[in-house]
Amino acid sequence: MNRTTKRVGLIGLVISACVATFAVTAFAEEKGEKGKCEHNGEARFKKADKNSDGFLTAAEVGDKKWARIKVADANADAKVSLAEMKQAKADGKLGHKGKGKKGKGKKKEGTEA
Repeated sequence: MNRTTKRVGLIGLVISACVATFAVTAFAEEKGEKGKCEHNGEARFKKADKNSDGFLTAAEVGDKKWARIKVADANADAKVSLAEMKQAKADGKLGHKGKGKKGKGKKKEGTEA
C-alpha cells in the first residue's frame, strides 16, 4: 500500500468510528428519556399554549379538548398549567380513556370499572 491509500483508509476508519459513536450516543439519549408519553405531552402542551403564557384555556384548546382537561384545573381559575396537567395525570384524572396502549379499547363484558 502506498501512503495515499493508507491515509484514505485511516480517514474512512475515523469517519466510521465517529458515525458509530454518534449513533450509540443518540440511542442512549433516546433510551434515557423519561417516557415518550410524558415527553410528547410537554411538547403538545407548549404547542397548544398559543399565547405562551404557560397556561391552557378553553379558548386556546377548544371546547372538546377543554372538556377533557378541565379536570386538571386544581385551583379553578379556568386555566390549566403544565404542573396541574402532570399532577392530574399522576392522580389518574387524565389518561388514555380506553385508547392507546394502556386502554386497549372497550371493557370486556362482566368486568367492573
